[in-house]
Amino acid sequence: RHPASSKAAAEPAAAPGAAGIAHIVVVEDDPTIAAVIGGMLEAGGHRHSHAAHGLAALAMLNEAGVDLALVDLDLPGIDGLQLTRLVRERERESGRHLPIIAITARATGDEEAQAREAGMDGFLRKPIKAAVLEATLEPWLARSAMQSPSADGEAPAR
Repeated sequence: RHPASSKAAAEPAAAPGAAGIAHIVVVEDDPTIAAVIGGMLEAGGHRHSHAAHGLAALAMLNEAGVDLALVDLDLPGIDGLQLTRLVRERERESGRHLPIIAITARATGDEEAQAREAGMDGFLRKPIKAAVLEATLEPWLARSAMQSPSADGEAPAR
């Protein structure tokens, strides 16, 4: 499900953190897991969109108003590591940084190191618990809110 309209895309996103509202893209090929994570995000007051594979996610993550991405490492086609590298490459030109949190069922230290090396900002192991999800998202969403553009289009001073 991807709730985007031309009107919504033209308007700036609500600052996450202020009311706890954020737009999070869940990149997960298993529809059941995606639905469970989506339900947790909704219960936490967040909006979410879903992409079932890396190519669909790549387009979605380039849209304005996305505050964070939860990305499964094992995706068909472009996997989560490749997707993250492509996003980070694009960000070198734009100067923007989208927080990307890895999600995976495998629990190896090597996999976490690979995720960080690819440019991912965090790591969650499945099955994901709501409290752990919210605790992982909170610092990134708070940071995103502090860096949201002001009314005049300028980023706040750091």
